Amino acid sequence: MHVPSDRPLASWIRELYADDKIYVFYNSPEWKALRHEVLEDHGFECEACADHGVYVRADTVHHEYHVHSHPGMALTRFIELPDGTRREVLHPLCNSCHNAAHGRFDGPRHKPKGKPVTKERWD
Repeated sequence: MHVPSDRPLASWIRELYADDKIYVFYNSPEWKALRHEVLEDHGFECEACADHGVYVRADTVHHEYHVHSHPGMALTRFIELPDGTRREVLHPLCNSCHNAAHGRFDGPRHKPKGKPVTKERWD
């Protein structure tokens, strides 16, 4: 199902949450294309792990402005700051870092498994 063009994105997403069907948004071609674009632009690497020198394949894209509390920004990749600079608000993360970002995980999240890999790992 495509994101409706006949009404605001925020109202559609609120309706999906109310009906417990937010998965419809995450299965939409618009979200899948944006998600793939973010992952591809970041080399399919977890941004949080890479910040700690650990290279792990990203398997999700995290909304800095969570879809539930900011439904109108669900398809927003960049925001413009008051000084005119653009900042990305969608972040490629591995499952462990995504759980940590949502407070669903209490342990360390940047554990290298085995021998460290180089940045070229996902090319």
